[in-house]
Amino acid sequence: MEKESKKRTLEDYLMERIKESGYPLEIEVSNILDPDYIVFNTSYYFDEEFQQDRDVDIYAIPTENTEVFTDEELAKKMAPFFLGTEVAIECKKSTTHCWVFFTRPFLKPSNLHISGQYLDKFSNTPVASGVEALLFDRLYCSENVRLHYDQFEEASIAYDEIKKQGRSKSRNDIFEGLNQLVKFVCYERGPPQKPDISEADFQIMMYFPLIVFDGDMYKVKLESEEPKLEKATHILIRKDYRSPYTKRPERFLIDIVHRSYLLEFLKQLDSDFRNMRKVILENHDEFVKRAEETKREYEVLKPKE
Repeated sequence: MEKESKKRTLEDYLMERIKESGYPLEIEVSNILDPDYIVFNTSYYFDEEFQQDRDVDIYAIPTENTEVFTDEELAKKMAPFFLGTEVAIECKKSTTHCWVFFTRPFLKPSNLHISGQYLDKFSNTPVASGVEALLFDRLYCSENVRLHYDQFEEASIAYDEIKKQGRSKSRNDIFEGLNQLVKFVCYERGPPQKPDISEADFQIMMYFPLIVFDGDMYKVKLESEEPKLEKATHILIRKDYRSPYTKRPERFLIDIVHRSYLLEFLKQLDSDFRNMRKVILENHDEFVKRAEETKREYEVLKPKE
C-alpha cells in the first residue's frame, strides 16, 4: 500500500514538465506587464532566413503611447511627432544549465549600438536623419535623461550555457532567443519605405528587445589576468544582424534580465519612455527644424524615379 501511494500519477508528470517549460514564466511576465502595457502573446513574425512563420513570446506596447490619442493638449505639444516605444520579450528557463556571460568595457554612447532598434521617416534613405541625431545627442548629453543602456560600464561579448553537473553539449537558448528578437524587430520595422515628405506627421519608433531568464545567471570579467565570476541579474549584450531588408548589418542592444529583477528593470524602461518624450517636448522647435532640414536634404538626394 505504501508503494502504491508513492506512485507518480499522470498529473504529477505533467506538472513536472509544465514547471520545466518556459510557459508559466511567459504568463507570469505577461501578468506583470498587464497594468501598464497592451500585451500580445506569441506575436507573429516571418523568418526570412528560414522562410517560415515564427513568433516571439511577448510583444508589449506601453499604454503611455496611447496618451496622445486621449490627451489633446499633449498631442498639440508633440505635433507633428508621434513617439512609439515597443518591447519584444523572449522568456527562457533552465534548471540544468547556468547562463554565463563574458564581459568587457561598454563603448558609449549607446546609440552607437542601436541602429536596428530605431526607425523614423528618413531611416534607410540616402540622408542621415537629423531627428535621430538630435534625439540621441540630447539623451546622452544629460545624465538626467539618458537611456538605461548608458548606465552600463560593461557589456557581454560572448556567452555560454554550462551544465551544472557533468559535461554535455551546450544548449542554444541564448543564441535562439537573441536571433528571434532581432528578427522580430526587423520584421516589425519592415523593408525600407520611400518617405512621404508631403505628410506632416513624423513617426519615431524605438524597439526594446529583452530576454527574461529564470535560472542561475553569472557574468565573468578579467581582473589581473584572472577571470572573476559574479552572480548577475541584468546583463547587456550587443548583437549585429543583417536582415534581408538591409545591405549591411545593423546593431542591437539586448537586455538579459533575471526574473527576480524584472520589476526593477521595468522602472528603467518606463524612465526611458518618459525621457524620450521629455527630450522632444523640451527641444520641440529644434526637432521641427531638424525634420525640415532633413526633408530638404532628402529632396535633393532622393533616388530618381
